Amino acid sequence: MTKNSKDLNKKIAVAAICLAAAAAILLLVWRIASPQGIAGSKQITVQVIHGDSSSKDFTLNTQEEYLGPALVAEGVVEDNQSSYGLYILTADGETADESAQEWWKITKDGEQLNTGADSTPIADGEHYELTLTTGYDG
Repeated sequence: MTKNSKDLNKKIAVAAICLAAAAAILLLVWRIASPQGIAGSKQITVQVIHGDSSSKDFTLNTQEEYLGPALVAEGVVEDNQSSYGLYILTADGETADESAQEWWKITKDGEQLNTGADSTPIADGEHYELTLTTGYDG
């Protein structure tokens, strides 16, 4: 083995160690910064707004820490797990027509969330909306 190939192998090893350390740091930061659920009993309201603009309010009394499991446990949505977590296809008995670009938008007090149902922490007294939406631009 030549000196140049030994130097190259050292550089590759150092780069791999640095990359692994950077990935570990990013994972740690993500775990610390991600929203955390709150343990204990809570009551939340979920309003399902259907495609015909009718709506139905659900009052959920739950021990769940995140929105997704609470919605499934209380029967507001059907349990439709994907590789990314809960995928809401049916809410209050109405199923989104994916061929027509329909989907259920989750909002909290009218503001769109940046988290999925399974990663949205809930607290006592909060209000969420599930709105049947057409078009993927939202």
